[in-house]
Amino acid sequence: MRLMTAEGGILTEILDGTYPIWGEGLSRVAYEKWNRAQMETPWGRSSLRRVASVDDGRVLSSAKQYDLDAWVGERRIRVLGIGAAFTPPAVRGRGHARALIVQMLVDAAARGCELALLFSEIGASYYEQLGFRVIAQHIPTIEIIRRPGAPAVLVRAGEADDLEAIAEIAARTRPDGLFVLDRRADFIAFMLARKRLLAGLGPPGLRSVEFFVTEEAHRAVAYVVISRGPHGVYLEDCGDRDPTGARVGAMLQVLDAREPADAPLRCRASLPPGFAPPQWRVVSEGRAEEIMMISSLGESPAITASQTIYPHLDVF
Repeated sequence: MRLMTAEGGILTEILDGTYPIWGEGLSRVAYEKWNRAQMETPWGRSSLRRVASVDDGRVLSSAKQYDLDAWVGERRIRVLGIGAAFTPPAVRGRGHARALIVQMLVDAAARGCELALLFSEIGASYYEQLGFRVIAQHIPTIEIIRRPGAPAVLVRAGEADDLEAIAEIAARTRPDGLFVLDRRADFIAFMLARKRLLAGLGPPGLRSVEFFVTEEAHRAVAYVVISRGPHGVYLEDCGDRDPTGARVGAMLQVLDAREPADAPLRCRASLPPGFAPPQWRVVSEGRAEEIMMISSLGESPAITASQTIYPHLDVF
């Protein structure tokens, strides 16, 4: 099987088929804009494409291919990301999706990728048959602690010029020996744009995405990305030059103080290891909704859940 890049009418056919599954409350027109706009971002142009297997002009199966970089300890590796695997109903049950994914893995290994990564919405068993293993992700729910007086930290909206500093924070706080994505500025910009486009193209009030920073000497030293939507409030990503996350905690207190008449801000939170600021408390912990799965390609060592750090913002 040879994979082709889905463009033109082939891409339209795929979007027609996937819209009922992954429409996210968008109109059909907005869904196409959302998908095409992601591929027109600087990172998307070089690192995201929709691939398909086609027979006589008919789509047999398709998927998104993300070309990712990651760190495993001190080693920088290439990673294949697989998303939105789809087979049209008329040709299901014939192994087309399996053949497509196997070919993506073969091609990725030939290009030097050492791992493949996906997020399953159909349970784990199907992908386990293809060599993938579940990386269990546990997500705490935090609640902001309110104290008398105004929090003494300046918070402002994040801007594109802040992304290099945020990428530097991510690199500085990368734990030794763990699997983490290489979160360069263009990649962070892509993931932010993906969330913002989904919010902006959807019905008014259905979703929102907020990006804030605090700075010292005119440079961002901590940041938060917060989403609100059908599944509640989520601290999608955060980072701090202070390894305890004290600035992030103070920022969340400031944001909570915008609505003093409401209950204290409570949200699921994607947190770097070691974050334990005094401004919040953990009220519960549960498994992530998305099933993260990884497969080793070639000689790459197996990755375990305890060796993995993956912010919710980067789920694709």
